[in-house]
Amino acid sequence: MLVAVLAISGAALCYGASAVFQASAVARSGRTDLTGLLGRLAIDPRYLCGLALVAAGFLLSVVAIRALPLFVVQAGRASSLGVTAVLAAVFLGSRLQRREQQALAGVGLGLVAVALAARPQGPAEVPGAVRWAVLAAAVVVAVLAVASARTRPAPLNAALVAVLAGSSFGLLALAARVLGPISLPGVLTDPSAYAVGLTSAAGLLAGALALQRGTVVMVTTTMVATEATLGSLLGLAVGDRPAEGLGWLAALGFAVTVGSALFLARFGAVAAEAPADAP
Repeated sequence: MLVAVLAISGAALCYGASAVFQASAVARSGRTDLTGLLGRLAIDPRYLCGLALVAAGFLLSVVAIRALPLFVVQAGRASSLGVTAVLAAVFLGSRLQRREQQALAGVGLGLVAVALAARPQGPAEVPGAVRWAVLAAAVVVAVLAVASARTRPAPLNAALVAVLAGSSFGLLALAARVLGPISLPGVLTDPSAYAVGLTSAAGLLAGALALQRGTVVMVTTTMVATEATLGSLLGLAVGDRPAEGLGWLAALGFAVTVGSALFLARFGAVAAEAPADAP
């Protein structure tokens, strides 16, 4: 369990740092069409660095997902907003107000509560039909992500696309949770393995589109809240449970962690607010 907890911490560090890089790259892309946006991001070192950190964070998350309930992992994912706030304060000169300092403390205390309420669990044992259902849902979110590129940019549209991005990543967590043994050749015939790939791509695409169309704070809070809540509920649906008698502590810790983290979402906008011609 210690390894899984350390993996969650490492994933939060990676996701927290990637948020600044990705928001900066999308804000400076200057493109509104899907092909142009993806083309500019594909050659932007900031976005590529953010992607590398996302990939590292995901691999660390998988280590935790395979050993702990999703509500624990998703709380750790939300805490990445606290990491972004700290990095912005240390490296970008942002100032933490008193309430934001209290929110950081809330993130820490909430994570401790969630960790205390958790019990080790192996990968979720589910029927094959459930894995196929996860793949079908992944196809749906991928189609919606591509279709969203054709919708008109607007604040409400940006919020809906951010919900789609968060839903994609929440579904990604479920796919990793129900994935069978990660070994060849078995994994190649596992529907949830393909769901992992589809939801990853859909989440990155929808996230980029949402950041392009809405404010970083709105998009970030919507994505993280959706991912954390949906991922945790889906985990409960496939059998994730807190330790006996500690359900209240798990719920309280999760609420405090996510609520405090969302209060810190403005720090993801620091890099994005720089002038478009900045180096």
